[in-house]
Amino acid sequence: MSASPLLTARALCAGYGDFQALFSIDFDIQPGEVVALIGANGAGKSTLLKTFVGLVPIRDGSLTFCGLDVSKTPAHALVSRGLALVPEGRRLFRGMTAEDNLRVAADHAGQPAAGTRPWTLERLYDLFPILAERRAQAVEDLSGGQQQMVAIGRALMTQPKLLLCDEISLGLSPKVIAEIYDMLPVIRQAGTAIVLVEQDVSLASRSSDRVYCMLEGRITLSGRSSEVTRDEITQAYFGVKHDLG
Repeated sequence: MSASPLLTARALCAGYGDFQALFSIDFDIQPGEVVALIGANGAGKSTLLKTFVGLVPIRDGSLTFCGLDVSKTPAHALVSRGLALVPEGRRLFRGMTAEDNLRVAADHAGQPAAGTRPWTLERLYDLFPILAERRAQAVEDLSGGQQQMVAIGRALMTQPKLLLCDEISLGLSPKVIAEIYDMLPVIRQAGTAIVLVEQDVSLASRSSDRVYCMLEGRITLSGRSSEVTRDEITQAYFGVKHDLG
């Protein structure tokens, strides 16, 4: 694994207006790594991802991506540099087809030279065959799982080095969740690192190399997913020792 992290946050503080949501966050992810970010609702997970992509202003600390300070870089420029967010709730372009949602991402993002793009429509349709069948349907007519596939595909069409996935299992059936998570190793093999915000602790641990836990805007635990114990996660997740059952 590379000695130089792909993204690094040090003593990062951020918030909305007068409200401070993140407190002295230290976080990093290596190229090609999968990192899970867990914590209860309101812990600050989504805010942290939004801060990474320039949607929440940084008040203090530093954020580097690909070795460059991006603490004040606007969101559209971060997309061009290879940072993509799959937002909670998908936020697809309603009234447009599934394929048009994918194409618009490619049309409005900085792209590698022709012939070097890891993600094309054809590659996405190989990854999610159901989208090839539904390509001409309006996204609002797709199932929740299909919409989530479009959201992931839209982010991949920007050719990201780092894919930030915010609650991609939310509201989906176990079968569909398994189908989507089965695709993550393929995305990783294409050279994309992944941050997973996930409520299901077991799923997060199984699907990642390392895990961070957040509580009230702070990192309360970090370590290798295979080494962090259930008791450690429970204490970090709730701030008290409590059996998850």
